[in-house]
Amino acid sequence: MNLHEQCLLRYLTYPDELSYATEILKINNKILEQKFVVKNILANISLLNYTEEVK
Repeated sequence: MNLHEQCLLRYLTYPDELSYATEILKINNKILEQKFVVKNILANISLLNYTEEVK
């Protein structure tokens, strides 16, 4: 069971805690976004800088 399924199950079990489950999902999405940036964008920038010719 992934985090989204766990949050949905928690919401269905305890509907009063919707804000708590929503905050967990927001934090998880922010972490995933940061990992994507580091993995795909920053890694490519450093690769470009490394392979650039010095004149």
